[in-house]
Amino acid sequence: MYPEYNTVYVPEGYGKIRFSRVELQHILIGVAALTLAFTIYLNPGLASALKVSYMMALPLTLGVSALVVLAGFLFHELGHKFVAQRYGAWAEFRMYPLGLILAVMMSFLGVLFAAPGAVYIAGRVTKKQNGLISLAGPIVNLAIGGLFLAAWLAYPFGTTGLILNLVAVMSLFLGGFNLIPIPPLDGYKIAIWSIPVYLMMVVATGASLLLVMGFINL
Repeated sequence: MYPEYNTVYVPEGYGKIRFSRVELQHILIGVAALTLAFTIYLNPGLASALKVSYMMALPLTLGVSALVVLAGFLFHELGHKFVAQRYGAWAEFRMYPLGLILAVMMSFLGVLFAAPGAVYIAGRVTKKQNGLISLAGPIVNLAIGGLFLAAWLAYPFGTTGLILNLVAVMSLFLGGFNLIPIPPLDGYKIAIWSIPVYLMMVVATGASLLLVMGFINL
């Protein structure tokens, strides 16, 4: 937007949510690679918890992994994208090929590593808008984690309870990790915008994570 002669020019498509073909390809590859990595990482634990073979647990693990990736990763990145685009900025996800390869390789070693890529943003945004764009990702993780946490508290039994707990833990953990106040993580950009907002997010995410992991009892 540029004021000229007491008028404001609004470019066509300003504030609309858009996806390019390249971005959609990167999202699909990122989701597929992360789902594979999470499946490899989670399958032994789920098989052990359910007392079944790895092969029998595989379909369930695949479904849970896809849910975790959608809830913890994809919706987090889309949160950044949608808020940035609403402010008129260019915002698109780009995968990090080496990070995806390492994620799959490390999963075979029993290590969870995820650096799938990021939403790249360009345009004129204020310090507050940049803070809100950065806040959107962890907020999504907290909301989804809180939803699954509430469902788990209501029904913590059997396989269903295990899945609810797992999705809540992973979503909250990913949100908490992104709140570490070092660049280029979200926490750094939120903190330099508003310390009170940053601290509230840390407390809310940390308390929810401790609750779902059983360190806090209601």
